[in-house]
Amino acid sequence: MNGDFVTLHRSGDGGGTFGSAIASIQNIEAAEHTADMQENTEYGNTEDAGWKTYEPGMKDGGEYTVSIKYKTGQTEVDAILDSFENGTLEHHQLQFPAPISRKKTFKAYVSKVGTPIPKGQFIQRVIGLKITGKPKDEALT
Repeated sequence: MNGDFVTLHRSGDGGGTFGSAIASIQNIEAAEHTADMQENTEYGNTEDAGWKTYEPGMKDGGEYTVSIKYKTGQTEVDAILDSFENGTLEHHQLQFPAPISRKKTFKAYVSKVGTPIPKGQFIQRVIGLKITGKPKDEALT
């Protein structure tokens, strides 16, 4: 999905506040929330005879893959890249302007870092953010 006007934000204080955008999103593969399915087939059940039955298990917040564009020396992006090397859990927020008008706030590990590509005065690269725990989906005010 084209990420026009979607912005990436990082919290340096454990998710308490999110500053201005650290990068603009050029392209985004949105995280899909999923749930494990546990088989709970009751053998001998005549109603569902021959068919497996399931119930939901643990939920997974998914993973965002984003192509970001930022200026050289952007320290917040450098911090994200450092978190990949250090395996540090980070707090992030994606802001989706109108007509969506939502913000997605989540804890994530950086799961991938692409090669930086110079684009004029900017740098473009792909990063992956693997959500851990329950993400928040709120109105963007």
